[in-house]
Amino acid sequence: MAHIPLVKRKKRKTETLKRSQIGAPPGQLIADPEADASTLTFFGIGGGRSERIEGTDLATALSKRADWPLVWLDLTGLSDIDLIRSIGSAFGLHDLALEDVVNTDQRPKCDAYESHVFIVMRMLDLEGGSEQLSLFFGDGFVLTFQERRGDNFEPVRNRIEKGAPRLHAGRSDYLAYALIDAVVDAYFPVVDLQTSRIDWLEDEIFQNVDAVQVPELHAIRREMLSLKRFIRPTRDALNALIRLDRHWLSDETKIYLADVQDHCDQLIDMNDTYRDTASGLVDLHMTLSAAQTNEVINLLTIISTIFIPLGFLAGLWGMNFNPDISPWNMPLTQSPVGYPVALGFMLTIAVGLLVYFKKRRWI
Repeated sequence: MAHIPLVKRKKRKTETLKRSQIGAPPGQLIADPEADASTLTFFGIGGGRSERIEGTDLATALSKRADWPLVWLDLTGLSDIDLIRSIGSAFGLHDLALEDVVNTDQRPKCDAYESHVFIVMRMLDLEGGSEQLSLFFGDGFVLTFQERRGDNFEPVRNRIEKGAPRLHAGRSDYLAYALIDAVVDAYFPVVDLQTSRIDWLEDEIFQNVDAVQVPELHAIRREMLSLKRFIRPTRDALNALIRLDRHWLSDETKIYLADVQDHCDQLIDMNDTYRDTASGLVDLHMTLSAAQTNEVINLLTIISTIFIPLGFLAGLWGMNFNPDISPWNMPLTQSPVGYPVALGFMLTIAVGLLVYFKKRRWI
């Protein structure tokens, strides 16, 4: 097994939920002051070809919409509320859905409207970060809204640029599936990393119990609980999407979405299994720590028990009684063999106690 060192973690920062103001009317868009700057990327796809324009403006993107069977607009950064509102107006997006785009504390879900579907997911990375992905798709368009730069979509972009036949067919439902599949597939390396850390910790606990292991196990359990909060509702959202009846959502794509749902089930099983394993390792750590402590206490007790009579004899013979006054005062102190006899007597007592402890299986 590869060596996976324990990482000293920083103090966990309390997550601040970005909610709408209390009592605000529905559909109100308020930008987060810490949101990244908005950057729009245009993809035109269909007819066996594609076009990509990064850092474009909405007017240019909309002017090219008629030239392509499928348009994918990818907005990174949610600071430009006017741009988000304009995109929603151009594609007929519901105001409540746009509000959920800006409030990035949403639970993964699938909301169906007459002309489009709105899907919320969480994108993960190996560094422990996550961000909300808001995805809309309808007849001839796919829209994605991300909190910041860096995502799981690069394999999809590469497939588009290399001319993947299914993507170049210009079907919005298949492109939406490909993006959803990329997000779910990115969960597997995160889960694999967690399972590797758990396996490594299990070996370390059996070899040597120390105080660093329990905080690390609790950190892994906390991460797995967070992952569970993302995966289960994602599976439910996919289930709702598969049951949806829209003319731009084909039965063939539903089969692919069902495969992604199976991946979610696999992730849930892996996550639950190793979360239980992490909980068991915490109990094992406590048990081994207690056994280690008992072993030390047992050893110290045996040593103390052996030296108690020896200390008593040393103290007894060390008393200053004059043997010239009475032959009963401190016998052996004037004998030429008194010292070796005293040591031999003490040694006999120590060996006798060890033999007794061995027969009682205390050592």
